[in-house]
Amino acid sequence: MGSKRVAVMRAGLRGGSALFATMMMMGTAMAQTAEPEAQEAEAIVVTGSRIPRPDVDSNSPVNVIGSEEIRQTGTAETEQLLNALPQAVAGSGAQSNAGNGSATVNLRNLGAARTLVLQNGRRIVGASQDGVVDINMIPPSLIERVEVVTGGASAVYGSDAMAGVVNFVTKTNFQGLEVSGQYGISERGDAERYNIDFTVGGNFGDGRGNIVFNGSYYDRSMVKGAARDHASLYLVDAVQNGKGVLVPGGNGVTPQGTIFTPALVGKLDQFGNTIGTAGIFFAPEGWRAYKTSDGFNDRPYTNLQMPMKRWSGAITGHYDVTDNVTAFWEGNYVRSEINSTLGAVPMSSSGFLPNFQFDLRNPYLSSSLREFLRTNLDGDGDNLVSLNINRRLLDFGSRTDDQTREFSRFVVGLKGALTDKLNWEAFYNQGHVRITEVQGGGVLIDNFANAFLTNPSNPYACKVADPRCVTINPFGLMSMTKPMIDYIYTNLTNITVVDQKQAGASITGTLFKLPAGNVGISVGAEYRKESSTFTPDQLYIQGKALSRSAGIQATGGSFDVKEVYGELVVPILADLPFVHLLAFEGGIRYSDYSTAGGVTSWKAGGEFSPVKSLKIRGLYQRAVRAPNVIELYSGATNTAPQATDFCNATGANRTAAERSFCINSLGVPASVIDVFQQENVQIRAITGGNPNLKEETSDTWSLGAVFRPEFVPNLQLTVDYYNIKIDGAIAAFGGGLQSVITACRANLSMSNIFCQPLNHRSSDGQLYDVPLLNANIASMKTAGVDFRLDYRHDIGSLGRLSYYLAGSYLINSIVQSSPIVAAVDCAGYIGGGTCGNANPKWRFTQRLTWDVSDAFQVSLRHRFLGSAKDGRIAAAKASGGAMPLLAVPETGQISYFDLSASYDIDKSLSIYGMIDNLGDHNPPFQLYERDTYDAIGRRFTIGFRKKF
Repeated sequence: MGSKRVAVMRAGLRGGSALFATMMMMGTAMAQTAEPEAQEAEAIVVTGSRIPRPDVDSNSPVNVIGSEEIRQTGTAETEQLLNALPQAVAGSGAQSNAGNGSATVNLRNLGAARTLVLQNGRRIVGASQDGVVDINMIPPSLIERVEVVTGGASAVYGSDAMAGVVNFVTKTNFQGLEVSGQYGISERGDAERYNIDFTVGGNFGDGRGNIVFNGSYYDRSMVKGAARDHASLYLVDAVQNGKGVLVPGGNGVTPQGTIFTPALVGKLDQFGNTIGTAGIFFAPEGWRAYKTSDGFNDRPYTNLQMPMKRWSGAITGHYDVTDNVTAFWEGNYVRSEINSTLGAVPMSSSGFLPNFQFDLRNPYLSSSLREFLRTNLDGDGDNLVSLNINRRLLDFGSRTDDQTREFSRFVVGLKGALTDKLNWEAFYNQGHVRITEVQGGGVLIDNFANAFLTNPSNPYACKVADPRCVTINPFGLMSMTKPMIDYIYTNLTNITVVDQKQAGASITGTLFKLPAGNVGISVGAEYRKESSTFTPDQLYIQGKALSRSAGIQATGGSFDVKEVYGELVVPILADLPFVHLLAFEGGIRYSDYSTAGGVTSWKAGGEFSPVKSLKIRGLYQRAVRAPNVIELYSGATNTAPQATDFCNATGANRTAAERSFCINSLGVPASVIDVFQQENVQIRAITGGNPNLKEETSDTWSLGAVFRPEFVPNLQLTVDYYNIKIDGAIAAFGGGLQSVITACRANLSMSNIFCQPLNHRSSDGQLYDVPLLNANIASMKTAGVDFRLDYRHDIGSLGRLSYYLAGSYLINSIVQSSPIVAAVDCAGYIGGGTCGNANPKWRFTQRLTWDVSDAFQVSLRHRFLGSAKDGRIAAAKASGGAMPLLAVPETGQISYFDLSASYDIDKSLSIYGMIDNLGDHNPPFQLYERDTYDAIGRRFTIGFRKKF
């Protein structure tokens, strides 16, 4: 291990090593009695296999978040339970302002769509058309434990289990009434959270049945970026004197507004400044050339904590119909209201009104600018000139997105004993999600254009025969009046409906007994149908409005799949010298999709225990993921990714060959080629579905060990190596717009398929509506080592100590967006266009808990994230390009400490308190994203639990 790795581990472990050492010394100083072993362990099912086992050690690496950890975490947000796992890269959650408002889990940073989420071993309907589950639909108060399997598991559970499986096991067999509540607030007096829930259950039918009902209400308040300095800064990279520096920046579409046309480049404004490619800016002192410092800082307007209200109810139960047949059922209903905000809508005439005409008779236009534009642009003297106007419509306020989500799910089934060694089960599972989304702060595109054309007889009135239309004043900050706003403002409503139906039957248990032990088997069949529709506002469909999106088309479709599967565990040798157990495990699943056709997934591996205290395990698994509804059938949708056009005269290091290609093949007019510059860092692209997509495939192999030394009772150590490779990954054509541009640049020919989309340009050469439909074009690889240590020890009259350390070392995380683009290794990187969320090489969580008595407990948790470098460095390494000069090249390592304590006042009443982010650490300066790092700061929580 290199010196840098050692330094990282030393720094990260420092916070908890002293506590663990103290615990070990106290343990060796006092008498210790090992717990007696059970005479015969009851067989249980652990996620990763459907075959009951006499132990909890699956051959697939499994992490379990038990009821004690859930209680100590004290969160009312399910994603917070999972984000502390080293195997999980933070998905969308409370601090996310993008996405659809749901909370997701992303194992191994392979994408949330490649992580399968289950409840009690069965599927959950997705919260959107990509099938990704909103895990906040499962309140923590309902959860008994969470089992997380990392690596491919399609042979056991079917499609989507490429990165792994998260199985939420909910409470059953509850008797009595329990009520709990909590309140949380940040040190700064905001970020409030309230939660109240109750669970009631009991037996019926002379003890043959049990039914449990759980209800909860959760309320999380809004925090905007303006509430934290680190979230309000807008700094951009620049190079000064050969060094990377940070300078004030902002979005080029400003609330004051700008106008631009190539014909004005090089002209002088009224103050003698040279007008550049960003055009003319409407400053308080008057119109002038745009400066970089004029950019708009939209960060204070976005959510730092997304507000949410959630009402949930759940029912579970079972009833012994006969001595050998049990009926069971589950039901869930969750309604949540979520609001997110973005900066005001950016309106650009070049992107949405390619033939836009600017009327020089606008009465709000200064006389000096009117004459300047007439002299330089109005050659025919008709007072109409062609130019582009950009304006962020802050006059409207922020763009809002108010979502109402309704989630329902029910499961019914029967199970029983086929023989004394084989059990059967049959079930039906149905889920439904409806999302109503009202987007505020939108602009009516045609009305925006109409408001610029004046009535020659009355310049304050519009040329169009619409009495509501008044001439717009777009010149300067907050310059629009209410009648102007009312004419161009709109709200938009989108509706998404997702349905899932699943039926299955299985037989599991012992097939027969060999000298080495029981041969375990599980066979079954399943049928599943997924369907969804997305109905955007008609104004979106007609291309007449812009808000969070533009030009969205309706999406609808369905697919079904018929599956059969089987698993087998065969003990080969047992209870021999140096062979405590040698066993084989295998599994296979055949799936017949109505879209992708027939696919097969399988697994093979086993375990070897030379002695009772040591188990070596390994598996090789082939997994598949069939394309989901949105990947197959989504309508054409406008997006605006950041990209750099190599036709730019400056900033792209354009060559002579590229200049010629831009003119002769891509449609940039020769008259502007030497001053050509893209008008915005974001370029409109069109993404959409492809019904000809095939399945993704992945190969996973893992090798690990479980060690329980007899000479240190209650100590367990697990170490597992994993290696996952995904081929044919579904992505936008070419892996995204910037990748397409890069691939075209490598071979300047229209026979190069990556150049063909780049001739979608406006008359002045601007890229727009670049088609990037889905394709099986990407590949992903990741490898690493997971480790976990658990230890507990009684310390006599001082109580009991428990400790665990769960960590992961990431060896590589390679993404290749298309075959002709260099693969980028994102292990140890963050952002930069390719690497996305923080992916540090080292991360771990450790917790030390002291049960002072049966009534009082104190616990300290330490979450460590290693340093991550700017992803632009990874991209430069991959392409062989020059290293970027950056003022902040990496995040630095960070540690969060969380303290909790609980006290049982009596057997029926408990109180607890927590301090999260005890050190009040801000996120890393400049280089961070809010899903991984704590953006709120120190938070306090108090709560109670009352049993009746």
